[in-house]
Amino acid sequence: MRVAIAQISSRIGDVQHNAEKHLRLMEEAEAEGADVVIFPELSLTGYVLRDLAYEVARPCREAVRRMVGEGPKLTSVIGFVEEVRDGVLRNSAAVIGSGRVMAVIPKFYLPTYGLFEEARYFAPGDPLRDVRVIDAPFGRMGVAICEDLWHPEPAEALVRMGVELLVCIASSPARGIGQGPEGEPWIASAWRSILAATALMNSVHVVFVNRVGPEDEEYFWGGSMAVGPDGRILYRAPLYEEGLFVCELDLWENARARRFSSFRVHQRDFHRLLSEL
Repeated sequence: MRVAIAQISSRIGDVQHNAEKHLRLMEEAEAEGADVVIFPELSLTGYVLRDLAYEVARPCREAVRRMVGEGPKLTSVIGFVEEVRDGVLRNSAAVIGSGRVMAVIPKFYLPTYGLFEEARYFAPGDPLRDVRVIDAPFGRMGVAICEDLWHPEPAEALVRMGVELLVCIASSPARGIGQGPEGEPWIASAWRSILAATALMNSVHVVFVNRVGPEDEEYFWGGSMAVGPDGRILYRAPLYEEGLFVCELDLWENARARRFSSFRVHQRDFHRLLSEL
């Protein structure tokens, strides 16, 4: 399958401008023969929203509706602000394709430490109601949003439910610049380790799409990547560079990797133990 990674910069609060960019890149991805195009976390709105989050929810809903109606039919993953009830917002991903909304997936773990303050503005998803496996034309796909992949449970649940391609959309700002290998940000090294471990432990392909560019006092580093089920980096987009990057994956490799792993062994009682701690 062909995956289009839309590593973009978004204008804070300018949903109309961002939606135009989405439509243009969706058409470009379709022309490249992609099966899916993936945008970063909160790609329709920008990340450091604060109180703007309440202003962009309705424009987001209208933009998603427009992309469903006017955009190409390939599967697209889009980050947006979802208003689930009046004044109750979630940091979510819309999966659209073939002229319909295929699924809406909220973020479950909301970082509220250091520079992050998501729990002030967003409600978390409910794992018992909101975990979704999407039956896409190319296979079964699951979506995690940034911080969700810093915890093992979302990925494990999705893969146990049959996901063949695990997508993680992110807005990860640069931290520890120059502290990683070859001068890359420390956070890029941290993400590479998390993605490799997630793919290896779950014997699944993982595609990570991070945003790029400046916003407020933050700068987002890009560096999106695809990881195979054996933990190897299959593709990496450039640091600090906006663009549409296409890579090819063979999802049959998941089954091959599971012949030589303990994926099929699952001790449910560990989850019961954790639920009681």
